[in-house]
Amino acid sequence: MSGSYSIALSGLNAAQTGLDVVSQNIANASTPGYLAEQVNLTPLVDQASQTGDGVMVASVSAVSSEIANNALIGATGAQDYAKSLSQSLGQIQSAVNEPSSMGIAEQLSSFWNAFDQVANNPTQLAPRQQLVAQAQTLASTFNQRAADYVQIYNSTVSQIQGSLTTVNSQLQQVAKLNQEVLASGPNPSASVVSARNQLVQSLAGELGITVQTQSDGSVNLLAGGTMLVQGNVASTLGLNAPTAPPVPSSTPVQVVVSGSGSTVPVTSGSVGGLLQVTNDYLPSYASALDQQAAQLAQQVNSQLTGGNYYNQGSTTASAGVPLFTFSGNGATLAANLAVSSSVAANPYQIAAAGNPPTGPNDGTNAQTLAEMGTLSNGVDAKYSSWLGGMGLDVQSAQNLATSTATTYQSAYQNFQSISGVSTNDQLVKMLNYQQGYQAAAKVISTISASIQSLMQAV
Repeated sequence: MSGSYSIALSGLNAAQTGLDVVSQNIANASTPGYLAEQVNLTPLVDQASQTGDGVMVASVSAVSSEIANNALIGATGAQDYAKSLSQSLGQIQSAVNEPSSMGIAEQLSSFWNAFDQVANNPTQLAPRQQLVAQAQTLASTFNQRAADYVQIYNSTVSQIQGSLTTVNSQLQQVAKLNQEVLASGPNPSASVVSARNQLVQSLAGELGITVQTQSDGSVNLLAGGTMLVQGNVASTLGLNAPTAPPVPSSTPVQVVVSGSGSTVPVTSGSVGGLLQVTNDYLPSYASALDQQAAQLAQQVNSQLTGGNYYNQGSTTASAGVPLFTFSGNGATLAANLAVSSSVAANPYQIAAAGNPPTGPNDGTNAQTLAEMGTLSNGVDAKYSSWLGGMGLDVQSAQNLATSTATTYQSAYQNFQSISGVSTNDQLVKMLNYQQGYQAAAKVISTISASIQSLMQAV
């Protein structure tokens, strides 16, 4: 009788464990990275009689496929890289504010039109004042765009630093879970493995990591070939970033291993996308803006200094002076573009007359300047070409985000089909375990009733 009790009790315990595992699986059905758990049973055998002696739970393990898991890790890194790149480039494009009255393209057009008004009325003050005001607005917009790039740079660097704070915490947690796996022997807890897998998936989204599964059950994590977690030891990551301004900087933003200072070449995950923006796109766009500001000043100033102007009421011509200057340290940067304070104070210094001048009513030089907006090598053409290039960058990033999202969904569905939780399957298992539990309980109650009957018969 005691043997029958023992057999029935083992079935009861096994069914209860199965119900607990099913309950946990269903509760985590929507948890990203969760690995479905399964109960592994083994028969108990009486060594003396070699007969069955019940059943026991050998282990509770996670259902996994290393191939499917690695494919999902790679797809996660690629998707989050493309997503962060697309979002950041979209932010830059919004800051450019084109097309609009606040954009450089329209303000250049208004600037050249103002020269046309001066050419038509060279002795009048109002058109000259309007030209100075338009030049100041244009210079201010160049200044603002440069400031926008600095602000985007700073916010992007701050975003990377925030991500690395999260990454460092997760790396430490993976190392700790590795330690638990190592301490548990050949049958690590399924909940520990699932928790570690969720962290690995999250890290894949941040850094685009590579996973190396070891024979002892631990995992090593690498990024760009640099070891981040080995066994129960985790590295701490930091960020080397030049202080903005200036943008661009000759020093790239780099993820480094704290202590050693070695560079971690992150090219995937959301951090990889943000690094691409700070090290490639932003410097390129900022350099183009500086070149456009320098070209505008050079072409306008060269034409003006080659002409002549007449002060109000004067019939004596004076050599033209520059309209644009570069403030601050004098570097020809968009952030430094300004209008000459001398010309702003006396708009008659705008050299509307040609060389040689023909009198105060000469507006030939102003007319030449008015037509600069149509030059094939002028700043308008260069700006329009650059603007089109930025649009292509944004479109390309959006297309990449779409394609990587599709790849991720495919990898995720494959992963879920193997390691995910199917609620329908779990409900079937729940019914099986419930029936097994009820059967074992019925055996125990039957044995108890039989013993009671025998005792009463005695």
